Amino acid sequence: MPDRFATILTCIDGRIQRPLDEWTRAHLDVDYVDTITEPGPESAVVSGDGLAALMAKVRVSQDAHGSRVLVIAGHSDCAGNPVSDDEHRRQLRAAATRLAAQLPGTRILALHAGTCGAGCWAPTLVAEVVAGATAAD
Repeated sequence: MPDRFATILTCIDGRIQRPLDEWTRAHLDVDYVDTITEPGPESAVVSGDGLAALMAKVRVSQDAHGSRVLVIAGHSDCAGNPVSDDEHRRQLRAAATRLAAQLPGTRILALHAGTCGAGCWAPTLVAEVVAGATAAD
């Protein structure tokens, strides 16, 4: 059986890396996670700032590892995108839709990692977009 990969586009903040990796492996049943980091990635995708460079990195994961699932993740207390949790979730939904238009055939999941105690981050699904269909919480 070939290796199964997913791709995460997430913030550079190291506090959320492990919880997002664990969530992705558990919920998507993949062997490996390619991780692309950008401060406040949902804001960057929605605004288009650096979108071409981010898409080039996602395509490396897709071409080299066959990843057909992309998780975009934001989090509470983000220095790169200092907005409310509600605004993070709004941006994540918009980013998932924009990414789906850029990456046909790719399943896009938007996650928000909120604090759940000291040193604890709990990712939750905000939206999922597949081939033009949207499901949100």
